[in-house]
Amino acid sequence: MIPPQTETSGVVSPLVIPRPGHRISRSDIDKDALKVLYRLHRHGHIAYLVGGGVRDLLLKRKPKDFDISTSAHPNEIKKLFANCRLIGRRFRLAHIYFRGNKIIEVSTFRTSSEFDLEDGPIRSDNTFGTPVEDSFRRDFTVNALFYNISDFTVIDYVNGLNDLHDRVVRIIGDPLVRFEEDPIRILRGVRFAALLDFTLDPASQKAIRSMKDQIWQGATPRILEEIFRMFGRGKGRNAFALLRKLGLLETLFPEVYHHIKEEGADEYMGILSRLDASFRKGKELTPSLILSTIYYPLCRRATARDPRGDKIQIVRETIAPVAERIQVPRKVQDTMRQTIAAQTRLLGLKSRKFQPKTILRKSYFPGAMELFELTAGGDNEGRKLITEWKKMGSNFSRTPAANTQKSRKRRRRDPTKRKNRPS
Repeated sequence: MIPPQTETSGVVSPLVIPRPGHRISRSDIDKDALKVLYRLHRHGHIAYLVGGGVRDLLLKRKPKDFDISTSAHPNEIKKLFANCRLIGRRFRLAHIYFRGNKIIEVSTFRTSSEFDLEDGPIRSDNTFGTPVEDSFRRDFTVNALFYNISDFTVIDYVNGLNDLHDRVVRIIGDPLVRFEEDPIRILRGVRFAALLDFTLDPASQKAIRSMKDQIWQGATPRILEEIFRMFGRGKGRNAFALLRKLGLLETLFPEVYHHIKEEGADEYMGILSRLDASFRKGKELTPSLILSTIYYPLCRRATARDPRGDKIQIVRETIAPVAERIQVPRKVQDTMRQTIAAQTRLLGLKSRKFQPKTILRKSYFPGAMELFELTAGGDNEGRKLITEWKKMGSNFSRTPAANTQKSRKRRRRDPTKRKNRPS
């Protein structure tokens, strides 16, 4: 494959692949995304499918999103679509709404990344650009490919097709500079490599190892969001291994890192493998389940060291450092404490200390069972316990509670029926 060339004038000449030379078919593109592309094109604007949607279609994967970039400015997009809402302050994006809560995001070609101006004053000056400028301001080459709806070609300014073929995630430009611009790109690189079963290019790996602690210069909510994306799409085991390899596990989860140094990573890898399998079966992986999966082995060890201690308190103290470090929402922390603490009871099904019906009545039982299938599903004894609990839970849900009292409704007095009171 011939890489894009830079002409003597300084203009980048892209590699253009005609329709017979690539795998993208319009039948694989969301029909509402096609409507947006065609309408923009009919009104004289350049309209490209961009980013992960193009990447996934070329890999014969089902895209999660279909994002669009165009030469049309935000107000021009809004005039074309009655179902459009403009969002954002620094860079205006168009969200076009369709049935089923579907949103097609449309952006105007930009000259710079949104992070270039992050610390400066908000401007209203023109940051709109050309397709080539928009391409080079993106993060990774495999995410900077365009699909042109006008002639069904794939356009590559950054050697993304070569990297896609070689299964490499490579940052556009100097890794040290691009990671310093936005440290969250470090986690994005790991996420894409794990998700696609690709490798990070050597220059990016070297830069990540030297800059791993700079992650905390990024916004903490974005760090937490990347963690959930990294472990919530069926490739958590890959992501965990890559974080460990690049030294990022020590940065994000130092307690887990030190636990692995003492006892090894087998338990973590087994639980994460079962988490990934759950996703492939169609189960939604909630934030509390993801973090509980990562921190369960550490909590299990802490509980074993103090078997008579308050299980909720032990879990609270164990997860407190990470909860503070990455600002885990209070509701997620509460769910983690309940479901992790319940694992001891679920493991002690045949113990006389616990009455199964007690935990079956708890509102957190379904969540505790989700985690139990991951933590106990690695051996035959654990799988037997899972089967027994599921059977009891099914029977219990069909049986009305014996001690349920009927709610008493307070009767209103009828003002027309007053008792005669003695005068």
